[in-house]
Amino acid sequence: MDSPFIIFKFLHIAFMFSAVASAVIPEVVLHVVANTRDTRAIVTMAHIAERIGKFLPVLFIGGAIFGLLSAWTGQMDFTAPWLLATYVLFVTAMVAGILFSDPWVGRLKTAAVASGDAPSTELIAVIDEQRAKMASGFLMLTIVVIIGLMVFKPGS
Repeated sequence: MDSPFIIFKFLHIAFMFSAVASAVIPEVVLHVVANTRDTRAIVTMAHIAERIGKFLPVLFIGGAIFGLLSAWTGQMDFTAPWLLATYVLFVTAMVAGILFSDPWVGRLKTAAVASGDAPSTELIAVIDEQRAKMASGFLMLTIVVIIGLMVFKPGS
């Protein structure tokens, strides 16, 4: 390897790719499964999403640390507009996930378990929550914008 910058950049990309994939795939699949109204499948997928979610902080924090280390060893300006925008979007996405997506998964699983074999009105209400759908859409859009900022580095 040429330099610490290359190593940290690789680790940043690897951790963030793993973190985003581990966050997005279960969320998207859970919405798709929830829309089937199959209570057993919902419980199973919610359980899987919760288990994956337990190690997401390690991946996201690791990715952020390696990103900062690569910026430092690459002598990048930590206050470049594209980095400042990325910091804000990253924190905003984390907060949105914690405040909206994670609790929705918990409510969905609880309602699916309580429903038994047929979806209850409570379960259907949780499945149809517009706030959860909007939060998921926001998270997906945020990821795309962050990737764009990382690739194009506007204002640098």
